[in-house]
Amino acid sequence: MDSLPTGADALQLFLEEHLELLEKAREAEVKLSNEDIARASPKALCTRGLALLNLCVSRSYTGLGGKSVVELSPDSSLVSGGMPAHSLKTGDIVKIQEQLSTLAKKSQKKDAQDGCLTGVVLRLTSQKLIVALDMDKPHLSIDTVKRLWVVKIANDAPFKRMTQTIQDLKATKPEDLPTIIKVAFGLSDYIPFTKPEYQLGFFDARLNEVQKEAVLFALEAKDLALIHGPPGTGKTQTLIEVIRQLVARDLKVLVCGPSNISVDNIADKLGPLRIPMIRIGHPARLLPSVVSNSLDVAIKHSSGGMLVDDIRKEIDEKLANAKKTRNGAERRKLWDDIRELRKECRVRERRCTEDIVRVSKIVLSTLHGAGSRDIMQQKFDVVIIDEAGQALEAQSLIPLVRGPSKCILAGDHLQLPPVIPKADDSSRFQKLELSLFERLIKLHGPCIKRTLSVQYRMHETIMKYPSIGLYDSLLLADGSVQYHLLSDLPNVAKTDDTQEPLVFWDTHPQGGFGEDETEAYESKSNRMEAALCRHHLQNLLEAGVQPKDIAIITPYNAQVCSLLPLLENKNY
Repeated sequence: MDSLPTGADALQLFLEEHLELLEKAREAEVKLSNEDIARASPKALCTRGLALLNLCVSRSYTGLGGKSVVELSPDSSLVSGGMPAHSLKTGDIVKIQEQLSTLAKKSQKKDAQDGCLTGVVLRLTSQKLIVALDMDKPHLSIDTVKRLWVVKIANDAPFKRMTQTIQDLKATKPEDLPTIIKVAFGLSDYIPFTKPEYQLGFFDARLNEVQKEAVLFALEAKDLALIHGPPGTGKTQTLIEVIRQLVARDLKVLVCGPSNISVDNIADKLGPLRIPMIRIGHPARLLPSVVSNSLDVAIKHSSGGMLVDDIRKEIDEKLANAKKTRNGAERRKLWDDIRELRKECRVRERRCTEDIVRVSKIVLSTLHGAGSRDIMQQKFDVVIIDEAGQALEAQSLIPLVRGPSKCILAGDHLQLPPVIPKADDSSRFQKLELSLFERLIKLHGPCIKRTLSVQYRMHETIMKYPSIGLYDSLLLADGSVQYHLLSDLPNVAKTDDTQEPLVFWDTHPQGGFGEDETEAYESKSNRMEAALCRHHLQNLLEAGVQPKDIAIITPYNAQVCSLLPLLENKNY
């Protein structure tokens, strides 16, 4: 096991180095995004899934916090069948700009660039893109533009929040640091777990013995506890039991993850149990099953929520009037009123938020969201970080600077590490790939974790490779999946494709399956492999496998674009 430096000096060195590396990573991401946009045409960016073309404003209104929101839809005269394949998702930062013809003059292109807007993607469907605009100034010109295009740009807000967290820790004297931070960096010893004498009553009777041991460990370990969950071992189910036990002890719990989906997976499982909770985050970024527990819905049903709605309606009315009036003085007066109303809207929403979060026993948020004012003003007894192996170390520190009594981390450090843009080829950037989860294991050894070993997802043959290669042959396949095959599904015939749990197709370039020609900076695709994929898919369907039981996965958006035309109009 690799050793890590410990002590106050090592911590200060870590903080100083992280500040430098995070800033370089931020600059690298912004530079890469800007270069991509500068050297590629809108059409090329669209092919790579980074842009959407031929859009029109179908609606504009006032949203959360008094923000101006625009709804963009494909121009029906140019586009049929909805949005093309793309990689945009809720939470992305985008630039909205007038779409000009390739014959446009330089002056027209400059005017379009000067008039561009930026915003956050709130919602995406096959027919529309909804964006909350960043600016608090007149944006009437966007409504008069016939055609627009949208491109994804770098989002440096997470870097800024991580940097602020590191700076806060750097400014704190070592003796004043939260105990969890001291243990994480070797300033204090980790106190080993001692199994209690009492018998814990479990809410979930389906837990296996390894999961029960992990629950007890998480509840009784002092300061820090890690639950190592290899694929399919029921990590989420185990965490749900931990949360239920903590709530039964009347403790206030903050549940975090590096992404919205990691947090929503927990919220989705808590929902049917009717455990009161609040999910921080815009409803458009959440799973539909979680929206009813979102902060936005809670605000709407709060005593101050109706007043906030009235303010939004008043803003929309004044926006409509501002669009109609041609009197410059009158328009300026309307925009002064709108700015004041937006300010009042934000203040009242903040008060509602503080009241709701203060009385909530379970609060769920992304690690980035945990640094928001809504959460930082609250005191939590326990912080739970799911998918901690995929979180940057600085991300995981965000909810810990307020000094909770305990932190429970769940994840798998043996899967892919967190992704970080590198400013150069320096090996120093590998330090950012070390998660807090992995740091704690390296520093304190196996005593700080419990590993779940029974998996319920894979056929034993599929399981063997990761078990031997990554988990020291620790994994065991539960009987329910140990030998299951596609041919065991109802009405599925026994064929070469359905009786084997694992099939490899050799697409070596010598056989004519080389990649399509692209620029070095463009996404990759291979039309021959796409055709082979369709052939294999057709074999499965003809054998009786249902479309809902089949997934096609590719790491490249350009390959998605190659696959979609082959799969259209096939009733998949």
